[in-house]
Amino acid sequence: MHIRTFRAASLQDALETIRHQMGADASVLHTRQVRDGWMGWLGRTYVEVTAGLRDGDESAEPGPTFDEDADELTDCAALPIRSVYLKNEASLPGPLESYRDQLMEFGVAPRTADRWLQATESFTAGLGDSIGEPWMEHLQRSITRELRIGGPIRTQPGAKHIVALVGPTGVGKTTTIAKLAAGFRIQERRRVGLVTIDTFRIAAVQQLEAYAEIMDLPMEVVEKPSQMQPAIERLGDVDLVLVDTAGRSPSSDARIDQLVELLRTAQPDETHLVMAATSSASTIRSVLKGFAPAHPTAAILTKLDEASSTAGVLSAITASDDFAGIPLSYLTHGQQVPDDIQVAEAEPLLKRLLPGTLTREQMDAA
Repeated sequence: MHIRTFRAASLQDALETIRHQMGADASVLHTRQVRDGWMGWLGRTYVEVTAGLRDGDESAEPGPTFDEDADELTDCAALPIRSVYLKNEASLPGPLESYRDQLMEFGVAPRTADRWLQATESFTAGLGDSIGEPWMEHLQRSITRELRIGGPIRTQPGAKHIVALVGPTGVGKTTTIAKLAAGFRIQERRRVGLVTIDTFRIAAVQQLEAYAEIMDLPMEVVEKPSQMQPAIERLGDVDLVLVDTAGRSPSSDARIDQLVELLRTAQPDETHLVMAATSSASTIRSVLKGFAPAHPTAAILTKLDEASSTAGVLSAITASDDFAGIPLSYLTHGQQVPDDIQVAEAEPLLKRLLPGTLTREQMDAA
């Protein structure tokens, strides 16, 4: 077999080159995204595709095939380039084609990018010359249809409502707990109690204790499951209990099992998975998979102000054929307590879809 590797700005460009140089009978053997530059930094992202062409009329042997949702290829029969190319061959309007390359550059899987863009084209097809709005706004609307907004935490006076925050290290869970506590204490005038089981980081406990003292909130520290219910009872007659947990790696099964056991004893009414908007699509998918045993009911996206693009994150959390999506409850966009938090809505996320994204209102204001 004759094997060659091609690198291009997009998958479609690579397939076009392979088809011209090796013919339609070539098979895709491997595909991945790569970044040039020093150790992957300060460089551009490319799609690298390895293709093979058999000599003569030998029958095909088992080999890897192209999976549009994966960074690598799965072990199945090799797929001829003509079959792969036909999936991406439908032409898109110029602006949408350029968006496809940008979406993939920021980690959106080809299949997801195509779904978004084809939905956008279908929506605009019936508008004809009356489109009237930038293509980006139509693309944002297409993504909005897949985005789940779950709404904020809701409490009732006199009914103890327990909410736990879980997630990986460094995403801002403790600061988010403080923002939520301040909002419910000051704005909603609810009685709030705090529980922390982040005993792995003494500084985190001290940080939460400082917030509790400033806001005059009861707080309990729990080190093992048997202490959880007594701690919640000592908080007294509160309306809302916010449970802060230690950051855990989604790939650490043992640590996740410990978290699940603590949550089982806490019996939260809601469990919010905290993730950073600055994370890559692959990282978000890993977090969703790793924390699935904790049965999160909603997600909080933090550090929105630091995210250069939300395309990858949105591609990981929105609904698709094989994923129901996860509802968003809150967004945070800074370190200020209690100011830099808001109930989740689509507009702030889509405003940062790609670098330089502008809505019509922003263009008019400029």
